Amino acid sequence: MLRPTSLKEIPHYPVTASVSVAAIAVTIMWWTGQNVDAFFMDGQVWAKWELWRALSSTLPHVNFFHLAFNLYWFWIFGTLMERVFGHFRFAGLIVLLALGSMLAEFALSSGGVGLSGVGYGLWGMLWVLEKRDARFHDAVDEQTSRMFIGWFVLCIVLTVINVMPVANIAHGVGAVMGALLGLAISGKGSVKQTSRAGLAALLVFILAGATIFWPYINLSGHAEPEVERAALDALDQGKITPAVKLLTTATTMRHAPARAWYNLGIAYEKAGKFAEASTAFTHASQMPDSDSEMDQAAQNVKKLLNQSDSFRFPGQAAETNNLPPTDTGTNK
Repeated sequence: MLRPTSLKEIPHYPVTASVSVAAIAVTIMWWTGQNVDAFFMDGQVWAKWELWRALSSTLPHVNFFHLAFNLYWFWIFGTLMERVFGHFRFAGLIVLLALGSMLAEFALSSGGVGLSGVGYGLWGMLWVLEKRDARFHDAVDEQTSRMFIGWFVLCIVLTVINVMPVANIAHGVGAVMGALLGLAISGKGSVKQTSRAGLAALLVFILAGATIFWPYINLSGHAEPEVERAALDALDQGKITPAVKLLTTATTMRHAPARAWYNLGIAYEKAGKFAEASTAFTHASQMPDSDSEMDQAAQNVKKLLNQSDSFRFPGQAAETNNLPPTDTGTNK
């Protein structure tokens, strides 16, 4: 098993050292209450394709154990990788593993923080290379591999029983990407080509899942409010057609609330599609989480439809849960 490189050797490993110092600095900033919003994955990854958040989100860590565990293994694995591959290639490996693991976590869940995905990626690479490349002989012994696998399983259990949420998808995808990278580096012939193609295909699927298909494949409850937020921003900017499209998507998402249908009614009304607005308002009023305002909106629009073929219904888009109020330009 590898032993940690002496800290006296820090000048020889500028990439490993810089990432480690940055992780410590950003984590302390977070713990002391400073604004570190740029270091978290959120709906902007989908709405504005801010893919760089997959890199910045590897720096903050939840607690001391999280930080110490990740930095310990990142230092052990990272110094070896940087020594063998060089500074620039190693930096590229970090970027690739961070993008793949963190975007995959965001695509299916709510996004995570920390270097765990990168750490599992480096372990997966060394697990393969240790058997195929003499430069990495004895880099990962059986005890280390059992520890990584055991921790992976334990984290899944802790997440399932709601004891501690862990970015398990990032761990798993990081390990798979690392193994594929190891095969792509050390393999020959068809093995090398297949592993490269598999890695490229995985990255394409992850990128598409975190952007284009995110509202449809995300399994958490965080995606739907973000889609609504984007729609309300569009309404506020007078972009009615995109707002209708976004809110239509929101109403088809898992556990869409009555609020989404009510806001869709507002968007349809602004688009001059009053029959569709009536349908959306009525649907919202009939849902278990509806309120009196939604019921009143449904009644008003039905009366107005009966009175005239042309009308303007005064409405106000409802706010999404836990989101700041958004002025849609409708009457208060």
